[in-house]
Amino acid sequence: MNKIYSNNKKNNKKLVNIDYSSRIKDKGFDYLNVNGKQLYNFSSNDYLGLSKKSELIKSSNIWTNKYGTSLSSSRLISGNLDQIRDIEDLISKFTFSERTLILGSGFLLNLTLIPTLTGNYIGSREKFYIFSDKLNHSSINYGCYLTRQKVIRYNHNDLNHLEYLLEKAEQKIPKIIITETLFSMDGDLIDVNGFRSVAKKYNALLYFDEAHSMGVFGKKGFGLTSDKKKYDNEIVVGTFGKAFGSYGAFVTCSEKLSKKIINLCSGLIYSTVLPPSVLGTICKSVEMMPKLDSLRIKLLENSYYLRRKLKELSINTGESNSQIIPIILGNYKKCNQLSEFLKKNNYFVKTIQSPTVPKVSERIRISLTATMNKKMLSKLVSLISRVDFL
Repeated sequence: MNKIYSNNKKNNKKLVNIDYSSRIKDKGFDYLNVNGKQLYNFSSNDYLGLSKKSELIKSSNIWTNKYGTSLSSSRLISGNLDQIRDIEDLISKFTFSERTLILGSGFLLNLTLIPTLTGNYIGSREKFYIFSDKLNHSSINYGCYLTRQKVIRYNHNDLNHLEYLLEKAEQKIPKIIITETLFSMDGDLIDVNGFRSVAKKYNALLYFDEAHSMGVFGKKGFGLTSDKKKYDNEIVVGTFGKAFGSYGAFVTCSEKLSKKIINLCSGLIYSTVLPPSVLGTICKSVEMMPKLDSLRIKLLENSYYLRRKLKELSINTGESNSQIIPIILGNYKKCNQLSEFLKKNNYFVKTIQSPTVPKVSERIRISLTATMNKKMLSKLVSLISRVDFL
């Protein structure tokens, strides 16, 4: 156990540990082995259970044998492959997009793409207004901070408040609206077409982060935004480290905008391209994704079942309607007690504390996968029902 220490006394009560574990794959389910104890992993983003699929492992090995362990350069120097463009073109086809670009990680992508889109790059400093959901992911918040532009935060998933703020803003200044489509800590979904209508009305760029919905929702599993009726000025970010069972991220956009990203986005220009082992798994998971409806159905059935059972216990799960289910307690001590109680009973569910979420809504966060069965879920509900401080 590797402890993280702080000299700031007021934060000492919330020092966290990094839990190191080995992983066990048994009968299709991903277990954690923590301090010699086998735990059901209810904190994984491997939503479809692809990370240990033999097809992905085989593809990873093929790519490694063919191209080595590293491409040893950025894509703009000597690290590019025709096969990367083939993957990008396949994603473009499934998402009805003109162009796709693969980058190193979702955090890196948001961190460096948002400044690129809003004019804060070398040799330029355009004025921009950024409208960002108050509960957007940390990577989005950091990306907004690096722009040095005016950031206007609208109430969570509130189109009326967003439109009110857009109406008040100076109309001549270019604007961008940024939102997750499935919020990573709350599990709630947005009205994609509602956001498209507002963006079109105010001639704003529209930036969707589909990190947690990609692979789970939408046509053939390619996200809530994957339809032919896209907004002209729409940018979509997705990741491979969750439902796709690999690592890395991508952005889909217009051909014109892709040229700007290639030439100005530091996360693409100055980063070594993903290793062949990872690209091999991405290639196979993208190919497989349209055929995985049965896994998506199983995952959402698990989600509906668990949310219904928790609500029967009067547990506060917020507005979740997805595979991410928070149990909101608003008290860090109670969250930790519940997490430790579940760990003692072989369930690994992590506490989420401020500043990741507001202090009043601290929680444990359940992440479901398609590999879970009703017996596991029922036992979890039974354990939670025994806790007297909820």
